[in-house]
Amino acid sequence: MSLFVAAAAADAMTPVQWNGFALLRPQTPARVPLDGDELSAQFQLGLDWRPFAGFGTHVHLLARNQGDESRRGRAGIVEAYAEKNLNVREDRVRILAGAFFLPTSRENVDSLWETPYTLTPSALNSWLGEELRPIGVDVSYRHRTAKAGTFSGGATLFGGNDTFGELLIGRGWALQDRWALLGEHVRARPNAYTSVSAENDDRPGWSARAKWNNDHGTIQLTRIDNRSDALRHGELIGWATRFNIVGADYTWRDWTVAGESGWGTTAIVTARGRFSSDIAAGYLLVSRRLKTFRVSVRADEYKVRDVRENAVTAALLWEAHPRLRAGIEGIAAAGQKRMAVELRFHF
Repeated sequence: MSLFVAAAAADAMTPVQWNGFALLRPQTPARVPLDGDELSAQFQLGLDWRPFAGFGTHVHLLARNQGDESRRGRAGIVEAYAEKNLNVREDRVRILAGAFFLPTSRENVDSLWETPYTLTPSALNSWLGEELRPIGVDVSYRHRTAKAGTFSGGATLFGGNDTFGELLIGRGWALQDRWALLGEHVRARPNAYTSVSAENDDRPGWSARAKWNNDHGTIQLTRIDNRSDALRHGELIGWATRFNIVGADYTWRDWTVAGESGWGTTAIVTARGRFSSDIAAGYLLVSRRLKTFRVSVRADEYKVRDVRENAVTAALLWEAHPRLRAGIEGIAAAGQKRMAVELRFHF
């Protein structure tokens, strides 16, 4: 009994680790594909509990002032999953179960899926953050070699995300850091919404990826298929989306170059038949760190059907203190321009 009490007490004393930030970002108003709000305020918090070696849980919470005509979009859960790591000789198996971001981005590489390079992510990662959140199981295997780098692969089986693609058709591509919440209905057009939690056809989607990396660079290829029935279910519109992403990054001294290219199709079934649209997006980012400053420039290109558009982003970030970051950013996209300044406090 005493051993049981001691073990229970030890478990009770297991610390919960957290990290997060609060930001305030005034910006000039603009229209799609840029964020139209004049002021953005966010609070994000990550909670990690690791009761014993090799196992942990993670919850990512978010609150913001922007509703953007969505339902249940001001505060909630972004991610919630359990993680198990297993060592197989010198290799590692990682199992995730829950709701999580796919590990595809070469840009959003900081905790809480943030980018260290700019205030606003690329059009590609803006879309993935707002309309894709696998809810299921992800299994990955990593093999590290002595001289040839590390090879890894992963596969995901997920529910939800039946409406993945509606934003691109209903609203178009956008550049904004607006992560979808679990259970949120994001407005794409009048009387039509999209939701990462939408599971209307009982058909699981899947994703697979392969990656190589070493101390300086990474190359990764990802395939996503939500296997939606592509039908309308009330205010939620299903889209059958098949999408590929190839990404790479390279860091040398204070310089980082990163880029991704994504392409695929999204389709809907109506009374007149099945209609498919080509979708594509990519970016190239160059960034340099200068002591407490970071300067980044990014070029975006994105397409829906036959409409192809471009964007250019320039950002200057200053880490005035290990917990305090200030930044200024300018974006020109599809005839729209926006300037933003930001103050971000990390904790």
